[in-house]
Amino acid sequence: MNITLERKAKQKQASRDIVKTIIEFGVNEDQKIDIMYFLSMTLEDNKSMKEFTDFIKKYKNNINTEEKQDDNITSKPKLIT
Repeated sequence: MNITLERKAKQKQASRDIVKTIIEFGVNEDQKIDIMYFLSMTLEDNKSMKEFTDFIKKYKNNINTEEKQDDNITSKPKLIT
């Protein structure tokens, strides 16, 4: 086996071990999506980062948006003078 292939195999195993540790930590589905999003934000390739984050955003619960929608429902009309 050549050295480059061995190195890549070890890196893949390390990635699997990291995922296993995260799962063993006890995360729910929303947290898994958040983790994928935050990891994608660290990509150095700007194009890849944008593609990944845009894709993951479709599945991400955005707390700020939900809070803003709640504010709109309960807020009183404002008088502009």
